[in-house]
Amino acid sequence: MTPTHAQPLLCQEHSIHAADSAEIDRFISEVYTTMEPALIKQGFVNPQFRINLALHEAVVNAWLHGNEKDRSKTVTVRWRVTKNLVLEVLDQGSGFDFLTIADPRADKNICRPCGRGIAIITYLADQVSWQDQGRHLIASFDRISPTKKNAPPT
Repeated sequence: MTPTHAQPLLCQEHSIHAADSAEIDRFISEVYTTMEPALIKQGFVNPQFRINLALHEAVVNAWLHGNEKDRSKTVTVRWRVTKNLVLEVLDQGSGFDFLTIADPRADKNICRPCGRGIAIITYLADQVSWQDQGRHLIASFDRISPTKKNAPPT
């Protein structure tokens, strides 16, 4: 007997060669808009906050830090929804050592204008990993996170 696996409800890939932050913002909005119906259908909690924010941080990091705003380089987003959401963001930059990420909450980093994106993604996702020397982010989101408070503070 062959084991059965849940087929993705939806699986897509999107790519962009962006010249400016307005293009990146439109791209993120378009990607999330295609995702949202599948997320709602599968019963994800707070996708507008949790998943849209993580998507935004990942794509901006890939474009700004990975590709260094180089329009000739691509940012790619892949996602699939089954019982969870797997979100992948790839860039064509030089990569980074994800094991040495500075804690944005440390006294020396608290006033820096950047450096919070990865911490935000890690907080919002249930699992996060990097491949290809940091150029490929993989974040997994359960419908309801058993270990994290996913609602925005009130």
